[in-house]
Amino acid sequence: MPVSAGAASLSGWSVVSLGVLPGGTTSRATAVNDQGVVAGYGDVANGLSHAIRWNRDGRIVDLGTLPGGTYSYAYGINDRGDIVGYANTAGGDNRAVRWAADGSITDLGGLPGHASSYAYGINDKRDVVGSVPIRSKIYHAAKWQTGGTVSDIGTDSPLPATSAVAINNHGVVAGYTYEVSPGHYVEAVTWAAAGTTAVVLPALGGADLRSSANGINDRGEIVGYSQSGSGAPTNYPFHATLWRPGASAPTDLGTLPGGDSSVANGVNAAGVVVGASATSTPDEGDAVLWRQGKNGWRVVPLPQLGGGNSSEATAVSDGGDVVGEASTAAGQSVAVRWKK
Repeated sequence: MPVSAGAASLSGWSVVSLGVLPGGTTSRATAVNDQGVVAGYGDVANGLSHAIRWNRDGRIVDLGTLPGGTYSYAYGINDRGDIVGYANTAGGDNRAVRWAADGSITDLGGLPGHASSYAYGINDKRDVVGSVPIRSKIYHAAKWQTGGTVSDIGTDSPLPATSAVAINNHGVVAGYTYEVSPGHYVEAVTWAAAGTTAVVLPALGGADLRSSANGINDRGEIVGYSQSGSGAPTNYPFHATLWRPGASAPTDLGTLPGGDSSVANGVNAAGVVVGASATSTPDEGDAVLWRQGKNGWRVVPLPQLGGGNSSEATAVSDGGDVVGEASTAAGQSVAVRWKK
């Protein structure tokens, strides 16, 4: 059962569109650091995506691609201003990359014998995590240390494939393990600092149920989603989930009133969680944040853009800036920032 999570007023919150690249129509913010710098991606005139940095003042910067490449995506940022993601090469491979604060791009490389790689998270020590394709449809979680050494941390896991999506400043990693099957079975996992064994995090509804981890803070709190009960996922939809170190069970963060599903994407140092929840209106969803108070967890819907009807929060800084994407009155999805 979810914790008691009543919908709180969104009074005091504002939302602003971060805009799109010249010639583009859509964008998505994926990460924000404590200086208010935002990372993400958006399309350009030819329809392909380029990684984007939005500076603290809202100025949009096209981070470009690798030499000869045509697209790039950004997924993580640290407090130094380093951004990670992936970009294609002239030869067609996808490569994990890091953009420095000055915009210069570095190809992080991959595991020996494997041409492609993807980066999703970075900490303030410049350790990077992501995944590397090992063979057809099978990926292994990978970790790039500050000095450039890359290691496979996905070989010891309960299911054949793994991906690492976030790393905190203590080196603890969050991600998921999965098998390629008609059901696409997936489980949330964590790796200890310097560890290579994927440890499965328990699902809300019990063992051997679907779940995934999306974010981690420096206290080791991990957020994501989990099947909310045993049985078919259609009967027990996914709920936003919080895993705390030492807790006997995960916390079901619940949904907005009338909603049947939710997902948590990020958590900051204060334990504020952000994500999205379904509402009582079919096919609509609200960006939300969850905050724990004396009377339990509260779920707070964040405002939509004028005329829009769907949004998702992807990340929250320690200072409380929330970023993600929201639909416009014209039905386009654009990167946004929520502030209080």
